[in-house]
Amino acid sequence: MNELEFCLKLKIDAPVLAVWIKQGWLVPETTGSEPQFRDADFARGRLIVEMTRDMGVNEAGVDLVMELVDQLHSLRRTMRDLLAALGQQDEETQLKILCSVDRDT
Repeated sequence: MNELEFCLKLKIDAPVLAVWIKQGWLVPETTGSEPQFRDADFARGRLIVEMTRDMGVNEAGVDLVMELVDQLHSLRRTMRDLLAALGQQDEETQLKILCSVDRDT
């Protein structure tokens, strides 16, 4: 979706969106003359709106939460990659790794 559609859906003004982009909270695709926002951008935008409007979170708080959200997504990707790599191992290796993990928890 384009910038206007994004702002209308979230009920925000263009200058607010510009701040979010400047802060790095949103990184729209720029494959054409104007930025395009994906579903993930919209979900992040909804979260930012909830934090700022509904919860009264300040800019520093939004920075922290968005950083933590990004870290969580990165960890999930890493876990998916690790599980895929584990799935490519022979059964004996899988069992050794799983037993090692179970012992540590």
